[in-house]
Amino acid sequence: MGFLDQLGKQITQGVDRAKFEAEKFQATTRLQGEVNEFRHQLDVKLGELGQRAYELQRAGQISSATLAELAHAVDQLRASLLSKEEELKTSQAEVFVEPPPAASPPPPVYSAPPAASPPVPPPPAAPVSLKVCSVCNFQMPAVAMFCPNCGTRVA
Repeated sequence: MGFLDQLGKQITQGVDRAKFEAEKFQATTRLQGEVNEFRHQLDVKLGELGQRAYELQRAGQISSATLAELAHAVDQLRASLLSKEEELKTSQAEVFVEPPPAASPPPPVYSAPPAASPPVPPPPAAPVSLKVCSVCNFQMPAVAMFCPNCGTRVA
């Protein structure tokens, strides 16, 4: 078998596998949807059954300790739900109230500053030794290597 024959066979197998996987995905997705629909229908019917049993228990037509406990729990949940719904309505009805404009502030009260002590004179500056640039005659500190005025290197 030649290289091209093997390559063709591998491509065909790849296409067949991809087709299989796509069909499998489609079938499992459809079946999952049907399973979910049956679960939903079951939940609805159980809810209807529970509602009917609750109504019959409250009407006194059936009696069961278990049903009585469940009915009591349902009553408590309904009361809590009503309370929270009222709390929600109150919260939704709240509006922001702008604070009234503040009255103009009273004028500031000025008082004389405390008597200041006389300023202390700075200590005398240490004498700075200077040198003069030989090109532009600019006076600079003795430690400068270049003249800040013309840029000449000074020794």
